[in-house]
This record gives sequence, C-alpha cells and structure tokens, in this order.
Amino acid sequence: MPGVYIFADAAGSPLYIGKSINLKSRLAQHLENGRDRDTKAAHFLIRSKSLILQVVESDLAAIILEANLIKTYQPYYNAAIKDDKTASYITIGNAPQYSFSVIHHPTTQIYGPYPSAAIANLILKQVRRIFGYCQNPTSRRACFYFHLHQCPGPCNGKISQAEYKKHLKNIKVFLSGRFKNLMADLNKEIKAAAKKQNFETALQKRDQLKALETALASHKYSQLLVLPLATEKVLRQAILLLQHPKLKEPPQRIECYDMATLNQENTVGAVVVFINGQPDKDQYRKFLVKTNKLGDPITMKHIMVRRLRHPDWAKPDLIILDGGIPQLSIVSAIIPPDIPVIALSKKRETLHFYNTNQQIVNLNLPLHNSVLKLFQFVRDEAHRFATTYHKKRRKMTTFA
Repeated sequence: MPGVYIFADAAGSPLYIGKSINLKSRLAQHLENGRDRDTKAAHFLIRSKSLILQVVESDLAAIILEANLIKTYQPYYNAAIKDDKTASYITIGNAPQYSFSVIHHPTTQIYGPYPSAAIANLILKQVRRIFGYCQNPTSRRACFYFHLHQCPGPCNGKISQAEYKKHLKNIKVFLSGRFKNLMADLNKEIKAAAKKQNFETALQKRDQLKALETALASHKYSQLLVLPLATEKVLRQAILLLQHPKLKEPPQRIECYDMATLNQENTVGAVVVFINGQPDKDQYRKFLVKTNKLGDPITMKHIMVRRLRHPDWAKPDLIILDGGIPQLSIVSAIIPPDIPVIALSKKRETLHFYNTNQQIVNLNLPLHNSVLKLFQFVRDEAHRFATTYHKKRRKMTTFA
C-alpha cells in the first residue's frame, strides 16, 4: 500500500518525511542505509524516537501529502529537497489571471516541494483533467483547453470571474491533499445544483467527482514514488559496483538512447534525460531515421551522431544504451573519450562497458540491486518513449 512516513524526535517534531508505494520495504531500506554513518538516514535514525505511518488511497495522494507535510513542518533532514535546484513548486497567481506555473524558487501561494518539475507537471495535468483551469481567463476568447472541455470558461464568459475564483478553491483543496473534504464539498455542490434544477452544473460536478475518484484509485504514479530512492547514495553505489574507468562522480545527468522499428520501417530513435535520478521530460528528444534497413547498431550510431551535433545540449555524465555489445562497440567509437558509456541488455539484464584495457566487461548485478533498478527504469522509460513515437509514425504513414 502507498503511504507517507514520519521519523520524529522525542518532542514529536518531524525529522524526516518520506513516501513509498511499499512502506515496509522503504523503511527496511532506511535501516540498511543507516548502517553507513555517512548517510542522511544514519543521522535522523539516531535522533528518532517515534515513527508515524499514514496509508493513503493512491500513489498520487502520497505524492501530494508528502509535499504538504514537508511544507508545513519543514523537517531538518528534508532540507536537501527544499534547497535542491531540481525541487519544484506549483504556484497559482493572483486575480485576474490566476496563472498556474511550476517554479523552482518558492513564493507565497505555493504547493510543494515536489522532487522534480516532471512530477509537478504531472500533477497539474491531473488538475486540468479533473477540474479544468484557464491560463488566460481575461482574454474574452475561448482558449484551446475550453474546446477540449478542460477549461470551465472564464475566457469566453461562460462563467464569471467570481464563479471562476470559487472554482479554483476546489483545486487548492486538492493540491493541499484534503481529498475527503473535497469529495464532501463536491457532493454538496451536486445536491445544491440539482435542487436548483441547474442540471448542467450538477453533471459537471459529478464528472469532477468521478475523475477525482479515478485519479485517487490509480496506481499509475507508482514509479514516481520509486524514483526518490535514486538518491546520491545510490548513484555513488554505481561508481563502486561498476568500477567503470570513466565514472568518477555520481552521474547527475544520465542520457539513455533507444530505437524502435517494425520490419525496418518507420525507424525512430529517442533519448530520455534523468537529472539526479529524476526524469526531466522537457529534455526528452525524438529522432526520425529517414534511411531504413540500417540494422539496430548502425541506427543507434546514426542517432548518436545527430545528438553530438548539439553542443548546446548539456553534456551527459553517463550514457546508457538500450542494447548489448554491438551497440556499445559501434557507439563508443564516436563518443567523446571522457563520457562513460554502458549498454544494458534486456535478456539477462547484463551491463556492458569497456575497462581501462579496452576489454568488454559483462556485469550482472543482483536483480534487487538499487543501481540496477535505477538503470532499468531509465532504460524502460527510453523504450516507452521510443515505442510511443514509433506507433505514432506508423499511424501517420498508414493513413497517409
């Protein structure tokens, strides 16, 4: 079950707040990490006198609840999240614009912190799907999202500014994690609208309630709860376990490459970017390979050549290839010599890379190893992104 946990001191003040899809497993990991005196876990475990657990309805609820608890109590050992440049907050602007933004530096009207902009943006997507909101409520013209039924209509006068302000209250309750209160309020609004025979409003509120219940029952956010395990400690472990001659520091920027094709047609490539163990979807990129029938290794080289034409993109600390020794061999020949490269093959989850003597190392880590799990998630995310783009291209050529 997903949930939130709080390590507290003798006075009951929170020292550290976290979340997980499996509380038992996550707490066991803290105890394991606590054996190393240099870790954050070791410090807050020594001071902890009590442990508070709160099971929640869904992964999404855990993410929002953790963010609000950190904001409220500001635990000392969560300071890394608050001070981290990758930590993100959702903010709602003042009237009349009420603009929604994801920011890295907290202001007054904020919700968070969330571990990354990717997570904050996913939450905003759910807000739009459940409630709808408008980025330009004073434009007097229907916005793009109004036509998708994801804007209540302050932009074209369907509802007044006063009604839109009231509408935003439900969004703020949602972002504050008060889901039971929100459901009760929506039920009241449905009954009140029906009593006044305002059936259109009643149906809208009913749809919001159903969408909220669906979101809270979904476990599609489980990977977002797993990702915070990819802390600096796990990335440091990668250095020790791999003994890669070029991997000297924890890789803050990881790029992973994959390709997708069917019968060597509609071939595409993709790269996903992880910053400090978190996906940064704003930096994901797609490559259309116009020359088919190159073969997987040559196609991977073709994708990498095109990536290297972009010196404006940040330099990766580690490159992961979805593939085996053929992909590693052909790509390593063109990569700048100071960038570590590994290939991760699916068959046996084997890691391949070159040692200092330019001999290939084939490394099999235990399947439960945290480093392997992180690399697997990065690899699988690249595969998902490439496959999604490939399917889109196939549909385009089929109906062309």
